[in-house]
Amino acid sequence: MSEYNQYVTAINKIFDYLAKMKAGWKTLDNHNYIESIEEYKQLVSNIATQIKNTGTTQQESGEMGVLGND
Repeated sequence: MSEYNQYVTAINKIFDYLAKMKAGWKTLDNHNYIESIEEYKQLVSNIATQIKNTGTTQQESGEMGVLGND
């Protein structure tokens, strides 16, 4: 499996699990945490496109930050 396919598969699983958690959890705090993670969806989609087109990631060029480091 190519790097692109592995990346897309992993990202799809993450956001699928997030959608399931959001549907199952009713507390506002949990929904807010999930929504803050979902803000990265467009970024990871852009990285997938970059991997597909060039074979490199933004992390290698220093553009992507660390998630959950607060």
